[in-house]
Amino acid sequence: MKSPGAPDGDRVAALADRIEAGRGRAWLIEGVPGAGATHLSEHLADRLGERGFDVVRTFALPELRGIPLAALLPLLRLDPTREADDDPARRLQRVTARLAGTAKTTVLVIDAAAWLDDVSAAAVHQLVRSYGVRVLLTARVGQTLPAPLRRLGDEGLLERIAVPPLSDDDAVAVIDLAAGGRVSPPSLVAFLDRVGAHPLFLSLLVAQSLRSGLARQTPLGLDLGRPSPPSRLRELVAEWVELAGSARAEALGLLAVSTSLPRDVLAEADVAALVEAGLAVGTPDRVRIVSPLVGEVISDGMPPAHRRETAAHASARLTGYDDPRSRLTRITLASDGDTPPATEELAAAARTCTALGFHALAVDLGSRALALAEERREPVPTDAVVLRGESLWLLGRHDEADRAMDLAVRVAPDDAALALAASRAGSYWSLRREDPARAYRVTGDALERITDPQAAAFLRTSMTKWQIMLGDLPRETLTGGRLGTDGAEAAVASLDPMLSAVLAACLSGDTVAARAGIAAGRPHAQAALAVIRHAAELFDYAEAVADCADANLPAAREAFREHATHRLSEAVGIWTLGASWSAFMQGDADGALLHAREATYELAWRDLLAFEGLAIGTRATVAAWLGRPAEAQECLDRLTPGMRALVITDLEAAQAESWLAFRAGAPSPAAPVERAVEAAEGRHHDWWLALAALSAIRMGQPSAVLAVLRRFPAHHAGPSVRLFVAYGEALEQGDPTALVAAAQGLETAGYLAAAYDAARQTLALGAHPDAATAARRARVIVTRVGALLSPSPTARSGVADLLTAREWAVASAAATRARNREIAESLGLSHRTVENHLAAVYRKLGVSGRDELREVVTAAAIA
Repeated sequence: MKSPGAPDGDRVAALADRIEAGRGRAWLIEGVPGAGATHLSEHLADRLGERGFDVVRTFALPELRGIPLAALLPLLRLDPTREADDDPARRLQRVTARLAGTAKTTVLVIDAAAWLDDVSAAAVHQLVRSYGVRVLLTARVGQTLPAPLRRLGDEGLLERIAVPPLSDDDAVAVIDLAAGGRVSPPSLVAFLDRVGAHPLFLSLLVAQSLRSGLARQTPLGLDLGRPSPPSRLRELVAEWVELAGSARAEALGLLAVSTSLPRDVLAEADVAALVEAGLAVGTPDRVRIVSPLVGEVISDGMPPAHRRETAAHASARLTGYDDPRSRLTRITLASDGDTPPATEELAAAARTCTALGFHALAVDLGSRALALAEERREPVPTDAVVLRGESLWLLGRHDEADRAMDLAVRVAPDDAALALAASRAGSYWSLRREDPARAYRVTGDALERITDPQAAAFLRTSMTKWQIMLGDLPRETLTGGRLGTDGAEAAVASLDPMLSAVLAACLSGDTVAARAGIAAGRPHAQAALAVIRHAAELFDYAEAVADCADANLPAAREAFREHATHRLSEAVGIWTLGASWSAFMQGDADGALLHAREATYELAWRDLLAFEGLAIGTRATVAAWLGRPAEAQECLDRLTPGMRALVITDLEAAQAESWLAFRAGAPSPAAPVERAVEAAEGRHHDWWLALAALSAIRMGQPSAVLAVLRRFPAHHAGPSVRLFVAYGEALEQGDPTALVAAAQGLETAGYLAAAYDAARQTLALGAHPDAATAARRARVIVTRVGALLSPSPTARSGVADLLTAREWAVASAAATRARNREIAESLGLSHRTVENHLAAVYRKLGVSGRDELREVVTAAAIA
């Protein structure tokens, strides 16, 4: 595993290949200050050294540029018999002799090559051009190289290599390392939004937070606050700014206060110069400062009056640009000026910030809009208040979010605004605050006040999203209503019923309706982005759930795992949770527990679907199955009554309670699941009910849950549910042929944990007339699937240290009283090999026959 911030190993190897094959060439690694050019060159030099090259390292300093060959002096060996040699010509001769004689195997590495003195640069040119020495250089983007090095470029002998930006995951690792522990997600997001993926600046800012006493521990990790840029960081930015030259100062100032501008706001020569210096990033349409922190340092360095003038100038230049980013920038700049923008403009800017995930700025702009509306005696912009509440919640300022949601409902000026405010408040109180009674009260009061049928229809439809989670889905079909003719409100009115329908279909297992709703809803997701930010991602999530219900668990797990790697995504918690329960179903309990632990942490930060309780319950289930009763019980104790009021959470918690009972040897371990399944029947959660029922079947107690599964409507009984029913019925009837067929079906669908259990249960039906034939097939499944489970059956039992994998397979088969010839046929072994393995098994386990072996193996299989 690479260290935080270390260059990608494959990239380093590829660069080393190019250098190894390119004698008589130079390579220049370029990056912005502190981006890691030196770091990359060191890793590359180490890799070349490992390949047998003589790597000679040195560096240049600006203070030594006036001394001929100063940068290359460290290459000269001190000869005590020789008098001091101050003649540059003799020094050059000795440097050439040192490197040219071994040119085939030598790599010269020079850090900060832009500061080479002219004689050293000329020597490098000669070493490359005349002697074929390989030279690796580093420099900052935008620095002017000495003339001899520029000539190497003109001659096609200098290749430029850009330092690749850090990935988000690497940047997070840099922050955690600098902080000395796990940093909370809100701080990670704030730091990366402010700094970008700049390793040195991130480390300096974290150190400033720790040094100044801003950092504090929270349940989510270390909160680093908002430290001011330390002096060293300001010095680095000042040096960086010098690269652009004083002629670009005005353009750089405009970009610094604005962060992002349309490209044609600035002269193209200015854009090119700033991009060349690495201070700006350009696209065909826009140009932005390399990171908000750099802009912050530059603008903070301006005298206050000059900064205000620059902001006003930038705002004026943006007049006439109507794209969302330009409007947001213009309004934000104007809000700090003497003439604040219109209230509706501030509210629109707050909406844009919410859509872009700039929650702190959304709260600021929303608050200003409220204050101005009161000062100007204008109607309160309800959507700005609602979105301000959403952003406050996501920032962890929950008490303020409570007040914002109440205010939005109280001051709504018309029916459309009230329907929107009550819709968001209902979801907020029921799911995020776990107070469904208050949600019903808020929405009920609003419905009494609303006289517009369209607004009332919209609110009733919107309520179904949280009513579904509570198992209170209305009997009548709701089709929504309109809140306006265009804009976000109309898009939300269109999207809300689609999201509700997809959520209901996924929870119930109606995959046909779910997929139809996903296809219909996706085109509306972008238009409603300001109010329902994660609609597109929720449709993706629903599709993965539908794959699972359609007996394609591997595809579902792959989708969950792919999205779960994005640690800074606001939706990462639901994806990590999906990765957990899909891993558990696929037999990877070890991986499932790791994901479940992570999901409980992530969903405590941002929970889009009220799944925090489900994550805690999933962690309890996996821990209980793994034989970790203390962890499982601790999780169950964390579930609040509000969490267990959600049907999905209660079903999951019941599974944890049943697995605890199963591991403890209780006579009726599935009783908690049977209770939860019975309570969930008819409450529109048939798919999750079926998953809970599968646990009872795996425990060998199918009868009670089968009765419920058989009553499912046909459109809820998809491929996976039919597999579960077939499994339960075969077990209930004691039919080994049907049971091993169910095991094969479960294996094909990806339900490896259940497939293994079904095969083991087949082997236990030894007295049935068809047992022998079914047992041969079951032993193959036990061996094949058992090899894929994590932990393996032998590891769970403690036998792993005693038996090899092949010995365990033979022992498992022998424990079913299969004859040696049958074992040999099913495992593809010779008769003699089976006998030898059995002798080793008896010796290692200390048993004297197959009856004793069966007791040991049975105990191991359920451990």
